[in-house]
Amino acid sequence: MKRNLLAFLCCVMIMPVFGQKIIQGVLKDSATLNPIGYASVTNIVTNKTVITNDKGIFNILVDEDDILTFSAVGYHFDTLHYNFRYANQSQLVLILNPLVANLGNVTVKTKGYSQYQLDSMQRRKEFLADVGTNKIPAISGANSGAGIALNLDRFKKKEKKKRDAYEFFDTNEMQEYINYRFPPSFVHQYTGLEGDSLQLFMEKYRPEFKWLRTHGTEEDLKYYINDCLKDFHKEPTPAGSN
Repeated sequence: MKRNLLAFLCCVMIMPVFGQKIIQGVLKDSATLNPIGYASVTNIVTNKTVITNDKGIFNILVDEDDILTFSAVGYHFDTLHYNFRYANQSQLVLILNPLVANLGNVTVKTKGYSQYQLDSMQRRKEFLADVGTNKIPAISGANSGAGIALNLDRFKKKEKKKRDAYEFFDTNEMQEYINYRFPPSFVHQYTGLEGDSLQLFMEKYRPEFKWLRTHGTEEDLKYYINDCLKDFHKEPTPAGSN
């Protein structure tokens, strides 16, 4: 009896303690291993989005079984299922694959298309190919090397799950669109902010997808940024910000 109790207590002591906590991660390019700055990291359970700094580092609140998605202009988005595998890691290292323009038999005239539209077409082409095959397992190793990622192909088993996959894909595409319309170069140009201050501004005043779709001009964004900047300057400057 005592032996069983001791074994049970030992198991309890080595089990990770879950609960909401802030974790740190770094996002890198799979080809160069360079950090990916000012990318978006979203917890799709809490609907909270944070922005990586110029060194690719981010901090985000998570709980067990939350799902994080990572998006950056010119890259495939990726996902991470946060579970016990990561509970004791001091920093997650995540990698995104750059997009390669390969639309197969689809004929596209570059003129008239934005880079976002071309990237989106490539992502959608590969997504549809994944959904239509039975060869990809339900859960696969993430190409980030950081653990298990959700594979969208697992949703195809039932029609409802397949619809969920499309919704999941579209949610990530919305994040990609926001990144495209609200890039650090544009925000810096009209605010003069750099470093931590630029990251904080982009995170705090990240526009909604619906707003961007109804305000499609550069002038709209300039007025939006100007109004936000007035509010931003009313707040104390974080220590260490540029």
